[in-house]
Amino acid sequence: MTYASAASGIYGDILRECVACRAEKIRYWGQKNFHYTESAKHKEFHIYRCESCGTGFLNRPPHVQWLQSIYQYSGQALTQAITLEDVLAREDAFPNCKVDAERMSQQANGLNNSGNDRALDIGSGFGFYTQALRKAGYRTVSINPGQYENEVFRNLNGDEPLAVMFEDYPPSEQFGVVMMSQVLEHLLEPDQAISKVSRLLASGGVLACAVPNYDSFLVKLLGTRDNACLWVPEHVNYFTENGLRTLVERNGFRVVKVEQITRIPFNALSKRLRLKGRPAAVVDGWVKFLQAPFAKLMHHFGLGIYINLYAVKE
Repeated sequence: MTYASAASGIYGDILRECVACRAEKIRYWGQKNFHYTESAKHKEFHIYRCESCGTGFLNRPPHVQWLQSIYQYSGQALTQAITLEDVLAREDAFPNCKVDAERMSQQANGLNNSGNDRALDIGSGFGFYTQALRKAGYRTVSINPGQYENEVFRNLNGDEPLAVMFEDYPPSEQFGVVMMSQVLEHLLEPDQAISKVSRLLASGGVLACAVPNYDSFLVKLLGTRDNACLWVPEHVNYFTENGLRTLVERNGFRVVKVEQITRIPFNALSKRLRLKGRPAAVVDGWVKFLQAPFAKLMHHFGLGIYINLYAVKE
């Protein structure tokens, strides 16, 4: 199923400053084309990079109506419905979302000194983060516009998220934890989003944020062919650690922990090399064996695939 048409391909405004640090020294970095429909292959996106904090962003980004035409179905590049059984089978084969949800929820809980036991899960996806926060004792509110993920969420957790964009969520109460995993790169106004998160958090509460790393070895190796970070048109921002720190600190947060995560599907290399049978199994085994030391090396040099940042509201 194709869910975004050429008719919805409306570009937004030209940006004159960095979306993270507001510096005006920005430069052209590269071009990438729209992924989804044959009729829209001509749609181009131009990536600019800030010369101050290194953050990248689409310039001109998609108009909000274009993004909403995609997000009403999925924010995870799903082009058709998926079952909970399929999602769990994928997690069993390659533990990923569930592992991250448990780790980030535990970290956020340990850093939350607000005394507030409410948690807001922004972009709740399949529901693993909400599930983990509930296990940690939080009363949760979940937000996610995509109907494909929300159906899985319902089957996993027994209820449904609020099917709204974060920009449209009416703040009515404060939280001790706000979870934003793989969300900030999707938002056209990240500064406004973090400012809103600050207002939603109780004093001493924690923002737990995960984004793709624009400085990752994948981006450096593949350039605009990378899709982990540079997935257009959904990903409109490409953060560096420096840019992400600047963004949250400018909005009243104190960064207390930053870590990098690198996790590569074991069959990624064999698929890229188009291997099958025993050769594929051998290569997959080596990727699995070498993953931990390779990730440690990449993290040492700041080249990990994802950035996890935890910040406390002052």
